[in-house]
Amino acid sequence: MRLLMISLLCELGITVSAQKNNLVYGYLKDSISAEPVALASVTNMNTGTTVMTNYRGLFKLPVTENQVLSFGAIGYKFDTLRYNDRYISRDTLVILLPVLRRNLGMVTVRATMNRYQVDSMQRRKDFLQDIVNYTIPTIAEANSGAGIALNISRFSRHERNKRKAFAFYESTEKEAYINYRFNEKLVTAYSGLKGDQLYEFMQARRPSYQWLRTHLTEEDLKYYINEQLKFFFKRQ
Repeated sequence: MRLLMISLLCELGITVSAQKNNLVYGYLKDSISAEPVALASVTNMNTGTTVMTNYRGLFKLPVTENQVLSFGAIGYKFDTLRYNDRYISRDTLVILLPVLRRNLGMVTVRATMNRYQVDSMQRRKDFLQDIVNYTIPTIAEANSGAGIALNISRFSRHERNKRKAFAFYESTEKEAYINYRFNEKLVTAYSGLKGDQLYEFMQARRPSYQWLRTHLTEEDLKYYINEQLKFFFKRQ
């Protein structure tokens, strides 16, 4: 399933429908193996609501007609879906998420780059070349270590749709960064949670992108998880 991008993203600026949101169920699967993609993020781009898939790849999210869903997971490309007539009649959505194939060409991958940064470079390459048809500018490592920075000049007025596409891309990249930092292995190590309880904790206590950008160490996340566990068990 390809990104809908520019023609689709132009619609994100419209007023969200006043009709009551429907709770939509779906499964996120690997496009090659059809195996479930667990603990991936699913975002309603119109409302900003993000949920996570469970260990069966299942997600549920309030969505109304013509709203846009985006999907992201470590090691996969971003993908989107507009919830229109094609999908409304279905009881359950099945989304096949494309695997991220690293083919950076002439781009130099530095030894200091982490997995998220390398994946980010490939996603940007795919986005710029295949969707926007934009020549890749010089790529520089972000000072914070939070991905790869691009020095993109302002587009002219008649290319405002491309600016909207970039804004959408940046928002999905933020979700990818959260997935990378707040990952299953790390949360399990510091919380001791497993299975459904781990999934429930990771969805309920998911940190914000802004918080993660100002708390860059594993030690920060250790204290964050310990603190959030108090609230999590208090609600049990």
